[in-house]
Amino acid sequence: MIGLVIKSTGKNSLVKAKNKVYKCTLRGNFRLENNFSNPIVSGDLVKIEIVNNENGIITEIFERENLFIKKSLKDNKAHVVGSNIDQILIICSFKKPYTKLIFIDKCISAANFYNIKPIIVFNKIDLLNPEEVNKLKEIEKKYSSIGINFCKISATDRFNLEVVNKLLKNKKTLFIGNSGVGKSTIINLISKSNQKIDSLSSKTGRGKQTTTFSEIFEIDSKSLIVDSPGFKDFYFYDIEKEDVKYLFKEFIEIQKNCKFNNCLHLNEPNCEIKKNIGNKIWSKRFSSYLSIIKELS
Repeated sequence: MIGLVIKSTGKNSLVKAKNKVYKCTLRGNFRLENNFSNPIVSGDLVKIEIVNNENGIITEIFERENLFIKKSLKDNKAHVVGSNIDQILIICSFKKPYTKLIFIDKCISAANFYNIKPIIVFNKIDLLNPEEVNKLKEIEKKYSSIGINFCKISATDRFNLEVVNKLLKNKKTLFIGNSGVGKSTIINLISKSNQKIDSLSSKTGRGKQTTTFSEIFEIDSKSLIVDSPGFKDFYFYDIEKEDVKYLFKEFIEIQKNCKFNNCLHLNEPNCEIKKNIGNKIWSKRFSSYLSIIKELS
C-alpha cells in the first residue's frame, strides 16, 4: 500500500494510506544518504506493509521530487525539513518577535536553490503603530518588486486569512519561521489542527518552540500544510558561496555586465551590482548577501 508520511520522529512515522493513519516503523536500517540526519520526513511517499489495524512497516521510500534542507549545528549534518513541496510560506512578524531580514533572505535563497516558490507572510500586524505600518509597507514594496508574493495578516483578528487560504489552495506548502511568529495559531485557524500554543518568553521576547517534528495538516484533501519546528536561525547545507549570487534573482541580469564572470560583488573592480546598490539593488538585500557570503566563507 502506498501512503504519505504525515509525521516522523525518527524510526517511527505516521503514514496516511487510503484515508487511514498507521503507526509505522522502518524496515531494516535505511542508510542515511548524503549525510542526512533523518532518513524519512513529512511529505515522503512510501510503500508500507500492513501489520494490523493500527500498525505497519515502511518497506520503501519513493524518490523525492524535491527537498528543503537546513544544516543542523549539532552535528553539521543535513536535516530535511520537508519533501515534495510546492511552495514555502515564510511566516514573519515585525514585533513580538522581530523577524530579521537576513533570516527572510536566507530562506528565500534556500527556496530558490531547491527550486521551490517562496512566499512571505507577515503576521501580527494588529500590533503595529503607524510608523511601523509604513516601514512594513516599504519592506513589502521591495520584496514585491523582485517578484515575491507578500501578504500581511493578523491571526488574532483573522484579518486576511482568506488570502492565505487562496495561496494554499491545491498546494503542499511548507511553513517555516522563527519560534513565536504565530505558525501554530495560523494553522489551527485554517486547517484540521489543534496544536499547542505557547506565549513569548518574558526574558527574551522570543517564542518558545512548540512544534518538535515536521507534521502535515490538511486544509482539504488537495491542500496540505507541512508545519516545521521554529528556527532560531537558518543555516545552508551544501550551498557554496559561489552559488549565492544566483539565488538573489534581482542580481542575475545585472551581474552579466560585471567586468569579471566570477565576480562575487565584494572588492572586484567594475562590479555592476555594487554600482546599482540603492537603485536596482535594495541596500538591505545586498547586506544580507554579504552576511551570507561571510558565513559561508
